[in-house]
Amino acid sequence: MALTDAKAKDRQKVEVLGYIGHDLRAPLATIKGYSDLLLADAPEAQHKLLQTIQRSVKYQLDLIDELLEYAKSELQPLAIQPGATNLPLLLDDISEYAVALSSQQNNRFRYRASGQLPTQISLDAKRLQQVLLNLLSNAAKFTHDGVITLSVTAKPEGSACLLHFSVSDTGIGLDLNQGVDIFGAFQQIKTASGGAGLGLFIAQRIVSAMGGSLNVSSAVGQETTFSFELFTPVIGSSSSDWSTGAQRDTGPRKPSSGSALPRSAMPEDLALDELASLACHGRVTDIEHWIEGYAHEAAYAPFMALLRELLERFDFSEIEALATRGRRNSTT
Repeated sequence: MALTDAKAKDRQKVEVLGYIGHDLRAPLATIKGYSDLLLADAPEAQHKLLQTIQRSVKYQLDLIDELLEYAKSELQPLAIQPGATNLPLLLDDISEYAVALSSQQNNRFRYRASGQLPTQISLDAKRLQQVLLNLLSNAAKFTHDGVITLSVTAKPEGSACLLHFSVSDTGIGLDLNQGVDIFGAFQQIKTASGGAGLGLFIAQRIVSAMGGSLNVSSAVGQETTFSFELFTPVIGSSSSDWSTGAQRDTGPRKPSSGSALPRSAMPEDLALDELASLACHGRVTDIEHWIEGYAHEAAYAPFMALLRELLERFDFSEIEALATRGRRNSTT
């Protein structure tokens, strides 16, 4: 009876999230509509201000869409759609993202694929990527000047294999004796840098839906490791369908050469202030729109090309520093 009541209350919470998200769209749509009308008749000097409002509204609408998608996935079974997946290629792509995530706080990234890996497997690649990037992002968030490692092994079992994944870091560690289920929705682990939100809950649900279980080992001030195993069919039965595991060890990326750009190659101070604020909050879509707003300015082309490169690496700290340096140079 108690379990049934708890499940009912959890469902009510998710329904409330859905209702709130749905109702928030109406006033935001009104703001967007009026800003469109104002932009049509506004003088040129006010265009950027109104466009900033529009970008902010779009950002909020995107967040609401994510909230509604989460509520929808909670109220319905999690969809897992296995398909033919090139495992080494997928892990290489994930490693590229991991290098960018790790370098934000001066961390070294290591990728270790021990032994032989199957080239083609039947797996939901998008969901696996979602889990691993979530774990790597958390590791990067709570680690400074350390090492983040993604390890993968495969054990053949007939026409299938048992894949073991682990993400470890040398960060601040977790106190697992707090009596808090870190995989629970809306639970937080108190740390020196903040807490874990819905990410681990979603990762655990995905791993569970794929037939595995997400585990953690950690202690305050010691290495933290998240790991899970997945049993997956292998496509192809010959030894040539397996490849030797890869190794990768990448240090933090060096700072950009943006300081060498002349001040005239950058937009005005207010625009740089806006860029610094967007980077501080990691607002990818808004930064993309910000860059597009100056794409027609030939004088800014090198600066915009550098920003695109940094954005591809998710190097928000360097984008913020670049904008701040440009702003500072204008006052010296």
